[in-house]
Amino acid sequence: MEENKQIELRSEKVRNIIGQVPPVLLRYGITIIGLSILMVVGMSAFIPYRSAIEMKVEVRQDSSGRLDFTGFIPQSAMVKRTEFRDVSIHSASDFTLPERLAIGVISDTVHLSPDGAWHLSALIPEKDAFRNILLEKPITIPAKINLEEMSVLKHIFICMGLSSN
Repeated sequence: MEENKQIELRSEKVRNIIGQVPPVLLRYGITIIGLSILMVVGMSAFIPYRSAIEMKVEVRQDSSGRLDFTGFIPQSAMVKRTEFRDVSIHSASDFTLPERLAIGVISDTVHLSPDGAWHLSALIPEKDAFRNILLEKPITIPAKINLEEMSVLKHIFICMGLSSN
């Protein structure tokens, strides 16, 4: 004769077994999570990060046909002046412009316009192979100032204000 034993789901013994986290799972779970966080932080110290600052570039052509590039650097970007590397042009026009420009002399004078406060800079193309372009009037195109490369971890520290750079 089979005895029907009803298991009491609300008894104290059952609640202790169900409500208890196995110590092995707890110990190794914390270790795995801790190692994962350390691994992500360690990898971020080696992953490169290069930030950029939006700017405008005006392209003019002089009477000899040479292109002159003038950069309009926002006043707010001047705090990172020591980190400036070069300028990348993002031209969607029909003619080819240099992709990279070196930053020449940056004016100390702030120029005010309806768009904001700017410092002007002469920009020098890396290659002077743009003689077959004829501009009827000056054009303004978007560009970016590429800043010094740093690790993701250093960038996070700088953004959080934990670094002196």
